[in-house]
Amino acid sequence: MEFITGVYLFFIFVSLYSIFLVLLIYLRNRDKLYLEKEADNFYDISVVIPAYNKESCILDTINAVKNIDYPKDRIEIIVVDDGSRDKTAEIARKIEGIRFFEKGYNSGKADTVNFGVKNAKGEIIAVIDADSYPEKDSFKKMIGYFDEPGVGAVTASCFVKNTGKLIEKLQAIEYLLIAFGRKILDFVDSVYVTPGSLSMYRKKLLVEVGGFDKNNITEDIEIAWKILKNKYKNRMCLSAKVYTDVPDTLKKWWRQRLRWNIGGFQTVHKYRDSFFKKSLNMFGLFVLPRFFISHVLSITGFFIFVYVFGREIFQKASYWILSIQNGNTLFEVPSLFLIPSVFTFFILLLFAFTIVFTYIGFKTMNKINIGFKAGFAILFYLLFYLTLYPLVLLHSLYLLAIGDIKW
Repeated sequence: MEFITGVYLFFIFVSLYSIFLVLLIYLRNRDKLYLEKEADNFYDISVVIPAYNKESCILDTINAVKNIDYPKDRIEIIVVDDGSRDKTAEIARKIEGIRFFEKGYNSGKADTVNFGVKNAKGEIIAVIDADSYPEKDSFKKMIGYFDEPGVGAVTASCFVKNTGKLIEKLQAIEYLLIAFGRKILDFVDSVYVTPGSLSMYRKKLLVEVGGFDKNNITEDIEIAWKILKNKYKNRMCLSAKVYTDVPDTLKKWWRQRLRWNIGGFQTVHKYRDSFFKKSLNMFGLFVLPRFFISHVLSITGFFIFVYVFGREIFQKASYWILSIQNGNTLFEVPSLFLIPSVFTFFILLLFAFTIVFTYIGFKTMNKINIGFKAGFAILFYLLFYLTLYPLVLLHSLYLLAIGDIKW
């Protein structure tokens, strides 16, 4: 067996296995996706909003939190300015009904959240980014999960607020499918990230595990893994919604994804000793291997595509050049697209199941009635947007290799 054939079979087998597994978990639990847990009591909640250069949106975020339907005497809002250079602090300082802290220096989001947690009075900590806007009923829908003793964190469905440009529409599709996929992972105790847009934590647990890692640039992934390693559970409330601003240019998007990938690799390295440890349950046996293998598959699939199609193009180009030189017939229909092969069959099969997953995701999130423009965006997402993933991943590996992980 040729090396490239072995790599290709590995890629196809693991990819199909992964998507089959997700679909099977969905089929088994599809009636529980929106099952909500009513709270036995209302916990005291401290909302921590870390802010850095967010003058354009900090007021809207605070107002969204103020408008949340939750007993006002059981909630406090803490805004911590991370050494902003714009008018963020000036705006927040004038808002009534909140506790405002100005650190006076920039030390990153993790340290800023830790500062807020240290000054929080509530039993539950809700972390909300300064450019995110939770719906009014989100807290009531999420808080009931904490009645289960083993739950350490609860997260919500995050949707895109700004959807005017194509790059924003593509991220809107991505975020919808991420929320759907995260809920499926909830059924196997494998929620591996608690996004900063809106996630809740037990304060006692945050103190117990040492808070957010100041050295990790994706603190929302690292804290979720830390919780799982300490044998607590992360939960996902699909019906609780929060909207967030996303990058509006490809350059900003690329930079954001570099941070996500580099931070993910940092987290894998930090928890490398937990791989396949039965004592850590799903964290060691599923979350870590799945996260790592998904990155391997992304890179593997990219190189297989480049190799197979690159070789085909090279061979055809060589044939045409020789035909011209020898005066033979120039035109010949490329056999790659007409003659079935194992490669094309399994690639099409994988693509078909990806479409099935996408359809189920949109149906589950009540977004199935879409127009032509949205349908075009979904097709563009599947055919082109996803192909950017391995490119960003390779760039991330390069930056990690040369030690360029500053943010």
